[in-house]
Amino acid sequence: MHARIAFGLATLVAATSCVGQAVETAAPARPKLAAAPASRQAPPTLPAGPPPALLAAAPDAGPTIAVDLTAAPPFLAQAANATAAARAVDCLTAAIYYEARSEPLKGQQAVAQVVLNRVRNPAFPNSVCGTVYEGSSRETGCQFTFTCDGSLAGRREPVAWERARRVAAAALAGFVYEPVGAATYYHTTAVHPWWDAKVRQVAQIGAHLFFQLPGAWGSSLAFRQSYGGVEPSPAVAVRTPEKATDRFVESFQAGVTIHRAGEVAAPASDDTVVAQPAVVRSFGVDVHRGDTAQPIATESGVRVYRGTTEA
Repeated sequence: MHARIAFGLATLVAATSCVGQAVETAAPARPKLAAAPASRQAPPTLPAGPPPALLAAAPDAGPTIAVDLTAAPPFLAQAANATAAARAVDCLTAAIYYEARSEPLKGQQAVAQVVLNRVRNPAFPNSVCGTVYEGSSRETGCQFTFTCDGSLAGRREPVAWERARRVAAAALAGFVYEPVGAATYYHTTAVHPWWDAKVRQVAQIGAHLFFQLPGAWGSSLAFRQSYGGVEPSPAVAVRTPEKATDRFVESFQAGVTIHRAGEVAAPASDDTVVAQPAVVRSFGVDVHRGDTAQPIATESGVRVYRGTTEA
């Protein structure tokens, strides 16, 4: 009996082995599938930056133009009502959260400063929400990428949002982050937009590089726009269009006069040319590139006159 059981087991093992071999022999070898190509990571969205028309009209951004790192004045403007004040905090909080959520405190303060610098600059809307959402109705060209790249549809992290809100509230109450001066543009170190060669870098804070327009156009002298006090809701603000370039170029030029020669010639009534003063004072600030007057200071080849000093 033991012999029969042993024989039966041997037969079963042999049969199973044969079946396995038959299946292995009968089944055609499957060709190996080509490895799927590695998914390419989408390139980061480039920030819109200054309009080309503005850069074409702005002073040269070359090394002869000094960088003015004068800290911006505190933002102490009052909203028209409680609703507008709450919207200003919400919109500034969103900019800080989505643009610099992973940044340290100083990185978030720098982003908040840029937003408020824009609000007082005639190149941008005169409200916080309008400035944050400017251009976001288009697929490309939004000033702050989070407003048009789908980030707003994601879930917020409550702790990070509250941290950003505290930074926003402090900035709107007058806190100034001085290291970025009057900067109105920035981008991360991971991108290289075409316009960064046309502006002046003033700081690197965390993962962001901060820029201002060249010369007096990018300094706090350009802060001649008053806060409107009225804040559109985000649903309305997303339709805020970019400002017309010719209008804010005119606004910039209205306050600062730049002469690139020693004299300015003007025709007299008898068609003769009469030499005019090389320095024209406007809003207490004069910029002169000639040699006919005694400057107060020379900064990278630019002579700057302030106040009522006589030439």
